[in-house]
Amino acid sequence: MDLLSAEECLLIAQRTLSVVEKHNVILVSSQVDDGPGDLMGYMGEYYKLHLEVKVIGDKKKYFLSYFIKSLPRKNMPQREECERKGVFQKESALYCQLLPKIQKYATKKLFPKCYHSRNDILVLEDLTQDYRHLKANEVYTLDHYKLVLEHLSELHAASIAWEEKENVNIYESYKNVLIELHLDAKNSWYITGLKAVVFLAARHPHFQSKKAQSFIQDKLYNILTKAEELVAPSKDTRNVLCHRDTWDRNILYHFDTESSVLPNACCIVDFQLTQYCSPTLDVLFLLYIVASAKVRKAFYDECLEHYYKCLRYHLDRLGLDKELITENSFRKECRRTRLAALLIWKFDYYLNCDRSELLLRVIKIQPGYEETIMTPVGELVEYLMENENLYT
Repeated sequence: MDLLSAEECLLIAQRTLSVVEKHNVILVSSQVDDGPGDLMGYMGEYYKLHLEVKVIGDKKKYFLSYFIKSLPRKNMPQREECERKGVFQKESALYCQLLPKIQKYATKKLFPKCYHSRNDILVLEDLTQDYRHLKANEVYTLDHYKLVLEHLSELHAASIAWEEKENVNIYESYKNVLIELHLDAKNSWYITGLKAVVFLAARHPHFQSKKAQSFIQDKLYNILTKAEELVAPSKDTRNVLCHRDTWDRNILYHFDTESSVLPNACCIVDFQLTQYCSPTLDVLFLLYIVASAKVRKAFYDECLEHYYKCLRYHLDRLGLDKELITENSFRKECRRTRLAALLIWKFDYYLNCDRSELLLRVIKIQPGYEETIMTPVGELVEYLMENENLYT
């Protein structure tokens, strides 16, 4: 496959074997395979790169493996959409310019290393050699959520350390990189999704009273559009570099042994939606995207407490003021930005296009589907009716 030239493959090998003199590294062979079948994404295609390398004066051969993320090559309209949005330029800049500068203030691996990038391709460390996704028969426990929150708290604290210790303003310095690709009025997916939420809310059995229907018809859509403001840099709390896409397939876990029940570390991938914003968005997105409503209700307060405790620990470890983000401001931000998390919750499960008629048909023929799509809508509308003053 013509994804990479021989010269690029040699460069990747040289960067991997960085302790070896570049001119001593010889590329023997290269092979590109399709990525794992369980991985898929709208913003790219996935492959595995395998290099066979030898070093002059060393009898040993090196077999190196990498994960490739490419702009869509099989679907041109999809590729054109990604190119229009600048998806790969953004992620390439994050891997090459921002994340390495943040990593030096962390004690754990925050992201996979990037060995090569173009505007249409990323060649990354293959985390699956040491990490893995949870299997179908494995369920998230409180320990899993806490582990991811620990990881996020260190990413956030390290981004603050970079700013404080090197006199950097991430937002001002990288404003052209940190573009909003998700909750944005220019994103047709987002606007269509808002309209679908209103459509479903009006049908929800819990909101058939005159008061509720009046709220849905007269106020709901306008309040929902305010989510765009919530993902912008906060004016009320310290902003950090947020991953902003902590769903199940973007989290990989490390286990001591194959028989280990619980992981001892995790790492996150896919930085296309990364933003400089309130740290509460990462916390809430994890709890709304990954956890079920029942699990979230049981773990919510403990998870918030655990994240905040870890954030303070890392700020202290880095010699920074632990009160840069106070607990009061953190809790207040959680209440304010919860709308954004509620909107993200299973948004892409059923809101990618105008499908009001399709929704009704599927509700009729598929048992349990109405409950599935109405649950997040119900929690969203209940929250907004109770907290309308936060967004007006």
